[in-house]
Amino acid sequence: MKRIFSSSVPWSQRADVFLFALALIGVLFHVLGESTRRLRPEPYLQEKMSAATRAVRCFEVIREHRLGTPVVVDLVNDPEGSGLIGEEFTLTTTDRGILDSKLTSVNPNFAALFVEYFEDLGLEPGDPVAIAMTGSFPALNICALVAAEELSLLPLPITSVGASMWGANDPSFTWLDMETLLYERGLIHTRSLAASLGGSNDRGRGLSPNGRSLLEEAIERNGVPLIAEQTLDESIAARIAIFDAEAEPRGIRAYVNIGGGSASIGTSLDGGLIPSGPSVKLPEYNWTQRGALQHYGKRRVPIVHVLGLQTIAKRHGFPVAPETIPTVGEGTIFHQEVYDLKVVVPSLLLYALLCFGLLRSRNRAERAAREGLVTSGLGLAPAAQGAGASPYPIIPASPEANPATIRSAPTP
Repeated sequence: MKRIFSSSVPWSQRADVFLFALALIGVLFHVLGESTRRLRPEPYLQEKMSAATRAVRCFEVIREHRLGTPVVVDLVNDPEGSGLIGEEFTLTTTDRGILDSKLTSVNPNFAALFVEYFEDLGLEPGDPVAIAMTGSFPALNICALVAAEELSLLPLPITSVGASMWGANDPSFTWLDMETLLYERGLIHTRSLAASLGGSNDRGRGLSPNGRSLLEEAIERNGVPLIAEQTLDESIAARIAIFDAEAEPRGIRAYVNIGGGSASIGTSLDGGLIPSGPSVKLPEYNWTQRGALQHYGKRRVPIVHVLGLQTIAKRHGFPVAPETIPTVGEGTIFHQEVYDLKVVVPSLLLYALLCFGLLRSRNRAERAAREGLVTSGLGLAPAAQGAGASPYPIIPASPEANPATIRSAPTP
């Protein structure tokens, strides 16, 4: 071992040992950094936890109510029996839907995500927030309402009662029925300002006459004013008029869209062009149909667009189509795993110094070799030659190089 670190050993013979040691130290520093990672609380943690906890209570009330009715809950498609997952086909089903997206939505931590959205947009207590809801994602409707109330905002919801597959498509227990139940239990303090049938053209097109009648009955029994315009443009204008009137004098400070209501986002093609999540400025497109969302976006009102739910869930560390309802506090919006800088920075500095020392040692060895201080296979001048001796190796002269030993060639 001493021979390895001896300066008389050529660098090429020591390099492998040094590099192996450096690699081993690097691995040890990496393990140290990974093992000392910690959870850093994200901003607005208290408000997020509070909103998610309220959402859990709302979910529990709906589940208990649903299990107390003669309706049989499908525990295959709704494993938790939440009551927030509907059936595939009913008389009030307006469109296709993806079961995995509906299961993903039954997560109270989306309430915390809405808190983050609202805070990131800079909303202040008392700010009016227009919320366009449908029956397709009742769990998200709950999360948006409790988040807005938790921040003391003024939520202004308008509902399209129809629902896509697996949403609140039971004619006897629509989203408006859920909303009324939660309101009467004191879990939310907001009710829909108005409601339409939803579906194509916001008038229930595509439903049977019986299906449209069932939606109208749901709106009536919940005491919500009906939006029943003749055209989609008129329905959009009616919504905007209601939002603006209720938002006086501050005006709408943010617009939230949940689902794919045609009066809110226009066509499904238009909805796909809108970025998911919060947007301070809506991109300019040649929209097929301008809904209420595009109208407020043109006014420079911040937008929160919640569609493409599985992508949103993955972005924030939420499970997709979970078998059980996630617990409060799961997801990167609550805590971020970060490295301990008190460990990582000194480790990096020490490792950098080791690398610098190794490079410097190599450079010195190479320079010494060039100057002849270190040679391979050649003798060194003895130290006894004194301080004035040449530092270069002494190479004995051959006999042929000595003139005294040169013999004359024979004369021919």
